[in-house]
Amino acid sequence: MTIRNFIKTNRSVIDTHINAVRYRHDGRGGRGVVPTPPPTYNDTERREWVLNDEDLYTLARIKGVKV
Repeated sequence: MTIRNFIKTNRSVIDTHINAVRYRHDGRGGRGVVPTPPPTYNDTERREWVLNDEDLYTLARIKGVKV
């Protein structure tokens, strides 16, 4: 599987993970909240996250992506 196919089939999982990481804290030590509507990401941003985030990178490797 290519990284492009991985992103295409796992967009919702990737977006959920990105939002969980980005909005983990509110900047005042409290729990963060994902805005409504949640931000949208393009495939280039998702690719950067897959290549640089340990959890997404591991998931990609498990799914058979050769990165």
